[in-house]
Amino acid sequence: VFRQQMEIARELHLPFMVHSREAAADTLDLVKDCVNRGMYGGIIHCFSYGKEMAREYLNMGLCLGIGGVVTFNNARKVKEVVEYAPLEQIVLETDSPYLSPVPYRGSLNLPLVAEEIGRIKGISSEEVVRVTGDNARRLLLRK
Repeated sequence: VFRQQMEIARELHLPFMVHSREAAADTLDLVKDCVNRGMYGGIIHCFSYGKEMAREYLNMGLCLGIGGVVTFNNARKVKEVVEYAPLEQIVLETDSPYLSPVPYRGSLNLPLVAEEIGRIKGISSEEVVRVTGDNARRLLLRK
């Protein structure tokens, strides 16, 4: 079914969004196959794997969805990925109420995600919002 959905996206020249949880290798293999057959682009939603996995997706030209988890004290892997990944391949997202940013658990507060990414990258949260907004528009609105 996953392959069929990806094929529909490819045929319609639409981006895909994948949430991979506890299926890193399987998801990577399927996404690689689809991208090699001419996918439009996509987002790895709620990215929670390490830098090596991020490198694979980034090398395919995909975006990583970074949300509230980046604000968690124990989110070492996600923070390393944010530091490593080009800002042009990050989109901001939220999975509220489950993965809401600290300290507002249960609320929609994306500015906190932008602030944390800015802190990690040494840039302003305004720059994070501008670039990641451009990324989302380019991918999802084809602009």
